[in-house]
Amino acid sequence: MESSYVRAADVHAPRRHWSLVCILFDGGPSDAANPSPSSLAIGRWNDEPVLAMRWNGNAENPLGNPQSRGLATWFIVPEQHWRQILETEQYKFSGDKINFARDFLDFKKVYFLNRCPNPDCRDYQQLVLHEYRTNDLGPTLDKLRKDELKFYHIICDHWWKPAAQEKDDLAALLKSAQDRYRVRSAKQ
Repeated sequence: MESSYVRAADVHAPRRHWSLVCILFDGGPSDAANPSPSSLAIGRWNDEPVLAMRWNGNAENPLGNPQSRGLATWFIVPEQHWRQILETEQYKFSGDKINFARDFLDFKKVYFLNRCPNPDCRDYQQLVLHEYRTNDLGPTLDKLRKDELKFYHIICDHWWKPAAQEKDDLAALLKSAQDRYRVRSAKQ
């Protein structure tokens, strides 16, 4: 059955600026019982951690709002509103989910996604989220350079070394995060 709206997890435009990290809430399609559903996500806009929001569509307007050039997009929420939105009663987020979002937005952790390579895993080739604390970026980069870093998937209790492209992508992400964290720390 075809969806009556573009699911929040499928909104990736504009790719040059936006990268989705996690959907915090998807309110589903709009209809008479749900006239103004929204979705909330954390991601990166121009490589900076942000909170993003959108209004979901329906069969008549599957793209929802905002949209640009025929593609569903996200509205980047100004930082001064993050706390109020995350803690609003409407979403009823658990303390763990709020802390996860805060850690990401406050840049206490850096997140990296790849796919489980274990063919015996029930989530084989599904996305696996890895997190690195910002105060451990230097040692983590050292382990990566020395080829000592391993990824772990809790579902199948499997460890693996990053492939060449994963290693390059993770090194670039951690170096960028290290530079940004230094700048943020200097401003505080």
